[in-house]
Amino acid sequence: MENFFSSADFNSLNISEYQSEWICSYLLNDEIFSKVDNKELARLLPHIVVKSFKSGQTIYTQRQHAQYLYMVVTGDIKVFSDVSSMTIGSNGKIGVESCSDLTHYVTCATVLSDATVLMIPRDKIDALKVNKEIKGAFILYLLENFAGNSVAVEEDAQPSSVKAVVTKDKDKVPLSKVVGWVCVVIFSPLALWQSYVQGLDLNAIFVVGTLTATIFMWIFKLVDEFVPGIFALLAFLCIGVAPPEVVLSGFTSDGFFLAMSVLGLGTVIVISGLSYRIILWLILKLPKTQFVMNLILIFTGIVLTPIIPTANGRIALLSPFLKNIIETCKLMNGEHASSKLAFSTFTGATLLSGMFLTSKSVNFVVLGMMPAQVQEEFQWMSWLVASFVTGIIMLTLVYAAAQLTYRNQEKITVSTEQIRMQLRLLGSLSLQEWSAIAGILFFMLGILTYSLHKIQPPWIGLSILYGLLLFGCLKKKDFREKVDWPFLIYLASVVGIIQTMKAVGINSLIAKHLSMLIPYMHYNFGVFVLILTVIMFVMRIVMPINAAIVLIAAVFMPLADIAGLNSWLVGFIILVLGEMWVFPYQCSYYMQFHDMNVKDKTYDEKSFLRLNMLVNILKLAAIYVTIPYWKMRGLL
Repeated sequence: MENFFSSADFNSLNISEYQSEWICSYLLNDEIFSKVDNKELARLLPHIVVKSFKSGQTIYTQRQHAQYLYMVVTGDIKVFSDVSSMTIGSNGKIGVESCSDLTHYVTCATVLSDATVLMIPRDKIDALKVNKEIKGAFILYLLENFAGNSVAVEEDAQPSSVKAVVTKDKDKVPLSKVVGWVCVVIFSPLALWQSYVQGLDLNAIFVVGTLTATIFMWIFKLVDEFVPGIFALLAFLCIGVAPPEVVLSGFTSDGFFLAMSVLGLGTVIVISGLSYRIILWLILKLPKTQFVMNLILIFTGIVLTPIIPTANGRIALLSPFLKNIIETCKLMNGEHASSKLAFSTFTGATLLSGMFLTSKSVNFVVLGMMPAQVQEEFQWMSWLVASFVTGIIMLTLVYAAAQLTYRNQEKITVSTEQIRMQLRLLGSLSLQEWSAIAGILFFMLGILTYSLHKIQPPWIGLSILYGLLLFGCLKKKDFREKVDWPFLIYLASVVGIIQTMKAVGINSLIAKHLSMLIPYMHYNFGVFVLILTVIMFVMRIVMPINAAIVLIAAVFMPLADIAGLNSWLVGFIILVLGEMWVFPYQCSYYMQFHDMNVKDKTYDEKSFLRLNMLVNILKLAAIYVTIPYWKMRGLL
């Protein structure tokens, strides 16, 4: 690894003035951290704290949770257990348990003479993509320091009786799952019987019974989201309700290959560090005000929306940046300024999911339900053109609401030195980053010039994926582990279920029973949107986002064809309405966002949830405001 600092006497440096450079130089001269990749050190740098301890202070005690690694810069620290002790001086490390699988410190640490240390959080060390050699170095350091010590490596200090209760509770099946399986057992046979009473043919009866069981598995989250889809396909194939090429059509669909290609490209963007570099560069170059910082987070989320096809993935990528900005800008957690930044992060990553075809898996599913002619018409760019007015209106209204909700006078102070040091650590663009940039540009260029070459976006995406694999920019290990294969199976299975429903005539049957809504769809579209909103709201109380969208789309999109409406318009509105939620449990990516920020209490959850309820109304308002635009384009 290149060390671009000379080895210096760290005691003589002014820590407050040169802190980032000083910390970086210290790490690069350390025997273990010098082996860590510069990109990983750049991510670690904002989380390292310089702290001074006075003589006689206790840094940690035995059996205390191993939360930090301490790198001793100056001073002497006594590390001891019941049977032995040793003194750690400058350039030493204590609390190395935090770099291993040990959850608690096995010794006590007390300051002998005034000491300065670098504190590195355990979770940030765990997040480092270190190889076995570096992990082994930490473990070896721990063994060398404490060889011969009799250490009690206990997971906790709980009595065995308490441990037994905890184990018993962990093995206990949640009541919701018990209720869910009971519903599967009871309602699936009832659905079979009711279908028989209604006079459906045998194949349709089996499809209804299987679909009922599948839906209840989704509603109660009895298993992982993709497993019910496999169950449904397997049942259809074993019973023979439709030909295998129909049941398995999802695995050969354009949406499947496009989703796989975009997931592959998104993987390269994340693992290459390109997105991290862009955010650091934006913070460095743009004015350091609350307004600009919020725009950075919103803009970054919007840019990532068409590139990373999952809201959970975008939340996972942006949440660390939110924490970094709050820490770097020295804002108070839970106050209006940090809450607004949190809301901007969440909004940028999720608000425009329906606006871009490639932003979410379920978009591909909805696209696959449309007639072939409509699918060909509404590829990436045409989808964006038809939806961008709604997106702009939603973004404008939501941002204005956030500004009014989180008015404050907090000042932002950003360490330009730290940002420069992080960028310096990242170095020049790597081959992976260049390949990610080339992939994005090639994909966008291919879509924009579709009218000239007539190559469908899925095959453009597959060509990019092939190139990334061919030149080693996407390794086999990353392709296997980082690409969301369970989602791809879920996507293919849902498309297969919908095609099987069509094959046995269930969609026509549903359309017949809901034909009363056709006049509203044709003559009073505004009333139809309101009815659709109510139906979606009720369904979302008990069903996850994707399952509710797929089920409602399967019901209403065939009706759109009968009513003479463009099925894309109905599908798009369903996608927007499906993202509306009130209670946290209704939104998996909000739960993820909450879990990633709850420890630091980054934002005020009560005001966040109240503002989200207003966002639901603003989304509906944006749909109504866009109706004249859709009429002008001939979609209504």
